Amino acid sequence: MNFAIFRLFTRVSLFVIAFMACIVYLIKKRKFVYSIFFDKEVIEKDYTGKNDIKILRLANSLLMIATILLILYLKDVALDMPYIINKQYCYAEGYVTEQSHGGANLSSERRSIFLHDKVTDEEIEITIFSGYIDKNEYLRIEYLPYTKYGAIQAVGN
Repeated sequence: MNFAIFRLFTRVSLFVIAFMACIVYLIKKRKFVYSIFFDKEVIEKDYTGKNDIKILRLANSLLMIATILLILYLKDVALDMPYIINKQYCYAEGYVTEQSHGGANLSSERRSIFLHDKVTDEEIEITIFSGYIDKNEYLRIEYLPYTKYGAIQAVGN
């Protein structure tokens, strides 16, 4: 589980850097962003073509959407923090419903598996780091409830 948490924090740190860059851009360029969407006269003085304004609106819209998606992802990580600090992970055991043979057969390969949990009788999608996983393989997994990052504890019955 430590490797999965390390990979999660690596990804989160990159997302935090990107999020901060988005916020800094939006703060520094707030008048520019406002004028692109609401004040056409100011933009039309500097940009004469219709395509220029459309491209600026699209670029800034994509940046704002990316910022919102980053916030949603970081929210899940923040909700998982008490579980990580207290080392109180969720457990599931059951049979894999789809095989995962993409990429190399390495223990550090990131895989998304679907596990039919025999306790809750639900199918759970969990991201793990392992070699190939076959369909109908019985696994016992510990995972984080919001980000669904996990580690295999036992293979077989």
